[in-house]
Amino acid sequence: MKKQNKYSYYNVIQQHFGQGWEDVSEYEANSKGENIGNSLHSGKFITNPKTGNTRELSLLAHDVKEYRLTGYPTRIIFRKELNQLTTH
Repeated sequence: MKKQNKYSYYNVIQQHFGQGWEDVSEYEANSKGENIGNSLHSGKFITNPKTGNTRELSLLAHDVKEYRLTGYPTRIIFRKELNQLTTH
């Protein structure tokens, strides 16, 4: 039986519609805030012009671009949630 982690981690896209920040999408992450298994697998790659490093476009990066097209203020936050401990 696999041991359950104490916390779950998420990158969350939020938008401000005039009444405060609201969650619009959530993506599983590790404790360092790195996405877990969320790539488009479309063969789309991004190259950083300063470093020359290339990486695959993540689903988070793709989605945040799409949400920004709506014109509402958009941000990404990192969230840590305590998992419910189950006893059997």
